[in-house]
Amino acid sequence: MASSLSDEELMKRYQSGDEAAFEEIYSRYGKKIYGFLMRRLGNPDNCAELFQETFLRVHKARSLYRPEMSFKTWLYTIATNLIRDSFRANGRSRISQIPEGEENPIEGVVPDGSHKLLSFKEALARLTDDQREAVVLSRLQGLRYEEIGRVMGRSTEAVNQLIQRAMHHLRECIDES
Repeated sequence: MASSLSDEELMKRYQSGDEAAFEEIYSRYGKKIYGFLMRRLGNPDNCAELFQETFLRVHKARSLYRPEMSFKTWLYTIATNLIRDSFRANGRSRISQIPEGEENPIEGVVPDGSHKLLSFKEALARLTDDQREAVVLSRLQGLRYEEIGRVMGRSTEAVNQLIQRAMHHLRECIDES
């Protein structure tokens, strides 16, 4: 029954004390949030820590959630803010590298050909932080531009421009190789 409910309805139930509703939310978004964090952080230890913190914050802030806002957007905003806080605290670059031997979540996006994959990874690393974040949220996480705008604190048009510029840059870089 819970699987037929919207995310927003599940969150309303969780606010009322229904623990099974949280389990369903976790089931729907656990892998997606972990994948998002890995794409941005590249470090499994940091990812695991922020993954736990993301769902802990959902739990702690459940009374602040309002059903008129998209739950998906709210959840990705929490994860994105944690990433930003982590970068500020660690004073490190936002370019994420996939450790050797780790599964590369980008591989499924790129047509076959290892040289093309390497070119794509290099091109992705050359994007601005905002462009990379917008592309990951759009192309790999499936968020709509309006949702990305709310996550990033930008207008839908600004997100559209970020993604258009990023895709243009990616195409140019890959064509050069």
